[in-house]
Amino acid sequence: MKTIYFDSETTGLEPFSDRITLIQTYYDGKIRFNKPKPENITRLKNLLETTLVVGHNLKFDLKFLKHHFNIEPTHLFDTYIAEVLISGGQKAGQKGASTLETVAWDYAGIKLKKDQDMRQSFKGRELTQEQIEYAAMDVAVLPEIHAKQQIQLKKLCLEKVFATEMSCIPATVWLELSGTPIDLDGAQKLEKETRGKLELSRLNVLTILKQSGYRNLDLEGMPAVNLNSPAKLLKALKDIGLELASTNVSTLSAMKHPAGKALKEYRKHQKLLNTFLEKLPKHINPATGRIHANFNQYGTLPGRFSCSRPNLQQLPKDKNIRALFKGNNGSKIITADYSQIELRILAEVSKEPKFLELFNSGGDLHKLTASLIFNKQLDHVSKEERNIAKTINFGISYGMGGGRLQANLKDNGIEISPDEARKYIDTFFKNYPKVKEYLDNAGQSAVRNSQIRNIAGRLIKYRPATNESERADILREGKNNPIQSLNADILKGAMGRLYHRLKTHEIRLINIVHDELVFEVPGEHAETASLIVKEEMEAAGREYLKSVPVIAEVKVGDVWQK
Repeated sequence: MKTIYFDSETTGLEPFSDRITLIQTYYDGKIRFNKPKPENITRLKNLLETTLVVGHNLKFDLKFLKHHFNIEPTHLFDTYIAEVLISGGQKAGQKGASTLETVAWDYAGIKLKKDQDMRQSFKGRELTQEQIEYAAMDVAVLPEIHAKQQIQLKKLCLEKVFATEMSCIPATVWLELSGTPIDLDGAQKLEKETRGKLELSRLNVLTILKQSGYRNLDLEGMPAVNLNSPAKLLKALKDIGLELASTNVSTLSAMKHPAGKALKEYRKHQKLLNTFLEKLPKHINPATGRIHANFNQYGTLPGRFSCSRPNLQQLPKDKNIRALFKGNNGSKIITADYSQIELRILAEVSKEPKFLELFNSGGDLHKLTASLIFNKQLDHVSKEERNIAKTINFGISYGMGGGRLQANLKDNGIEISPDEARKYIDTFFKNYPKVKEYLDNAGQSAVRNSQIRNIAGRLIKYRPATNESERADILREGKNNPIQSLNADILKGAMGRLYHRLKTHEIRLINIVHDELVFEVPGEHAETASLIVKEEMEAAGREYLKSVPVIAEVKVGDVWQK
């Protein structure tokens, strides 16, 4: 397939309000400059959609091409993502580590002049010689970078993982251009309700402090304490006899005093208000009436997406929050997530017989774990015991110890002692020895080699540990990263598949959250689309999970569902 090296210049960063003013291509030994005129666009569309397009951070340029000219290249080589992948994820989210300027210097020894004023000077007028040289260099450096990165990808056996990443770029463009619909009136109503709850929870904290003997009162007879100041709050708690090192979540969860629970309730409402309800409306794009967040396809060390402006991946799993995301004009929302995907991955990689048998028979893993931990028959396991087992099952590959288990359960209203927490985890590993063996080996391998791979071949590198704390971090991450990263590979594979199956049916991919995809679909297409989503998500998982079934649970409704 023919290769074209590609870049573009725009009037700004926003495809809905800015435009392309210049398109640079380099092929057949010649650099070409194209103004976005109709006769050029037709030729470029045919060229870019039928060749391998090499560029740096292609998502940015492809959003402009799709929005303004309906050009959708799908055969891609992104030198930015290649660089992060070659680094074993270490350059993910590291500012300046994978810019074209940095990569050009590292691979070609060429120092690009990336002046911000020059970058923003392409406004459509006649080009100056300086602008021509600037634009030309952005594509002139790509062939050498491309050639050397191909060698590195092959040397590191990363070609298959890279192909998955490249298949995901058009889907990420689809996601960001689709945007997320939000019920603004509903958001404003919920904001008002949350302000009321925040004030009530504030008064509850102050009342508890007063009842506990706090004496520095204001004119209204309530404790004069700024609950948003950790230092002042610590002093107030000390005044009622509570000596605490901090007021973080784990400390509050461990508190026996009622002030701990009351403060957590206060902070829950405060976070909902400050982090989400006040900020979400500010991100609505005036041109579309939707939120167009930034999704970084390789935003974390193990290859998961990250999200910003705003972070739609950290929205609480609160039905009131999710109900704000509803389809427009009668459209339906398809919510699709993988059932216990990380536990199924753990079963695949550990080959733990009880896990394999359970998933293949369609049983309840949490109930099984509870029956083993509490030495009970399955039908005698209580709801609370199952919840304890569920917390252990999901936390074990994250290196959860007894203290974290105790705190997590307390957050859900379940009180256990430190001895009970340690006993439960020990019993878990005793009953699932292959899980323990896999996790121990993975953690030790990561520490020993400063790297680890998942079964898809993705490479995850760590900086060598220089002290015991860093060693403990690598040990913990080495257990979990192969699982978490394969989850990312499966989801990206599903996105690439679904882009080709659904993009032509007025269907929008509106959010992704770790193991979950969310779509907005015209009502008449909802049933068909939901079947396609389930089919392709499960097919993507079966590429890697051969010993257990992969199940995507798909719901269709008027809003984004839990």
